[in-house]
Amino acid sequence: MSILNGRLGRARLKKLLGLSALWLMENSLAVNITGSEGSNISVSCSYPETYENNSKYFCQMSGSFAPGDLQCVHTTQPETRSERGRVALLDDTSAHLLSANISRLAPEDSGKYWCGVDIALLPDFTTEIWITVTKGEIHNS
Repeated sequence: MSILNGRLGRARLKKLLGLSALWLMENSLAVNITGSEGSNISVSCSYPETYENNSKYFCQMSGSFAPGDLQCVHTTQPETRSERGRVALLDDTSAHLLSANISRLAPEDSGKYWCGVDIALLPDFTTEIWITVTKGEIHNS
């Protein structure tokens, strides 16, 4: 009986992991933003209504997935503002929108970022963001 339970447990785990991977692919979006050095930018990430009470985060990736390579700002309470350095994060639960404001853009701000909603027992709901910092002003036509 324990062999059968072990096989069923592994089958359920594989199914759960497969569903989790599908969830992650369906709920990951990508955004590209360009700003000029010294300017301020705002990044907004929407999330489903069901996650308005979850904690949220905005992280910059530095190249690898080592824990020390992430620089994050977190919100743990709805409708609160969190700050870390030049990044301010606000969770607007009525609009289901997480907004990250980066002030005084610098060349080292270029790169990959993640907006995310922390979801227990499932992959987080995330938005991938690529920020490019240019020298001089950006003119939109």
